[in-house]
Amino acid sequence: MSGAGRSRRSRLAVIGSLNADLTLLVGRLPGPGETVLSSAPGTVGFGGKGGNQAAAAAAFGAAVVMIARVGDDDTGERIRGDLRDRGVDVSRVRTTPGARSGGATIAVDPAGENLILVDPGANGALVPGDIDPDVLDGAGAVLLQLEIPLATVAAAAAKASAPVVLNPAPAAPLGPDLLADVDVLVPNRAELALLAGEAAAAPAAPPSGLAATAALARKLRGGLDVVVTLGTDGALVVPGSGGPATHIAAPAVTAVDATGAGDCFCGTLAVLLAEGVGLADAARISVAAAALSVTVAGARGLLPGRGQAEALAAGLVATIVPG
Repeated sequence: MSGAGRSRRSRLAVIGSLNADLTLLVGRLPGPGETVLSSAPGTVGFGGKGGNQAAAAAAFGAAVVMIARVGDDDTGERIRGDLRDRGVDVSRVRTTPGARSGGATIAVDPAGENLILVDPGANGALVPGDIDPDVLDGAGAVLLQLEIPLATVAAAAAKASAPVVLNPAPAAPLGPDLLADVDVLVPNRAELALLAGEAAAAPAAPPSGLAATAALARKLRGGLDVVVTLGTDGALVVPGSGGPATHIAAPAVTAVDATGAGDCFCGTLAVLLAEGVGLADAARISVAAAALSVTVAGARGLLPGRGQAEALAAGLVATIVPG
């Protein structure tokens, strides 16, 4: 369905992390024990998976409310201000007395690949009692990640009456009770492998690894819909109903910085699902949005609007995966 065909603005509740990001450009990513100097002065921006996904959803046209915590420092006020300027409702972003706001240090190499270290700060103080059921009841979808305490994630999923979209990042084992409250799971290949009980990373390169990746997704309990993000290979949609998996190829773009691409995908996907768009169509548009996001530096350097993403998505190929 085109943007013009939608009669009302979708509402989305995002519960997650808010960070200030220090981004360093490097000639190559460091290995264990290595020191690598940046090739340019560092830049400070704003991130956190929750904040990035909320910002992406707002850019795509949703009415977004953010539930999160920041520290009682100047950084916390700037984090709030950035989201507010992007149209996100930050009235439920609480201040944690005596705590510093969350932060991340991001190294980015010339190919746009990154390495990220996160200091949770006040994100670790977000508790189940911070989840307002009235906010969740007014949403068309609830979007969660794992940069906040797992108990808070579980509480939000259990309280939600709307569809729950969970991005299980950073990777962590999840119990069956939490997964039973999730409607759509959006892992990358490594996160999927951990959740499916595999010791090694999930089979990597499409097309040969697609069937094996779909099989891993089907190992998860509860008949979940699973959308596996594949980076430059697009995404794999594995419906919980038992229907065939669908691979959506990513468009060719000139990548500058992959930081936040998965968050852009998740924010866009949650908006479309809140509007009732089918899972495969929602994933196709989200692949396009994520591809556009990597063409500019920074986690929120380019968060595409609906028209941009839908125009690029029109040319993407979706293929049924055998088996």
